[in-house]
Amino acid sequence: MKTVFSTTLIILSLMLTSTSTATPPKPVIKGPEVRIINNEIIVNTSIDYVKGLKELIDSGIEKELVFRVELIRTRRLWPDEFVVARKIRRYIGYDALRDQYYLSWKMGGEYTTRYFDDFEEMKPLIFTVRGVDLMNIKALESGTYYVRVIVESKSRQRIRLMGLLMYLMPEVEMSLIKESPPFRIGK
Repeated sequence: MKTVFSTTLIILSLMLTSTSTATPPKPVIKGPEVRIINNEIIVNTSIDYVKGLKELIDSGIEKELVFRVELIRTRRLWPDEFVVARKIRRYIGYDALRDQYYLSWKMGGEYTTRYFDDFEEMKPLIFTVRGVDLMNIKALESGTYYVRVIVESKSRQRIRLMGLLMYLMPEVEMSLIKESPPFRIGK
């Protein structure tokens, strides 16, 4: 009886270790890198290990990738205080008539679309956000702050379903959150 039990434990442990090594890496946020340049808080960040996006876009599904960069002030006895946020949206799709991928975004009130022949050529622009100007430090109170980055992926087309099934589908398909190390502003 002891040998059957020990053999079962060995087989289960082997199965659990083999399945954990076979899973692909999950998407992660790199950074956020926070720098103060000319009294402006500048943030750079990116995401890595996003799998399956190319296949979805090739099948005709448009995607929206939203980067939300928030500045938060820490408090000792109170909850942390939200200061300001910037939202960067990227729209990704495939134009079957042109046989090209496209990436659209809005920056400074101007809507821009770029076309690419290769998805790999477009990846750095999709998954990287550079030079996000959060706020001038002269307008901030002295204290300890940190930057929180939230990345969400959504489908731009809604699948038409009947009745309540539409409300059961999640709007956000991927959601990642990461915070920077705290930094001090002022005395």
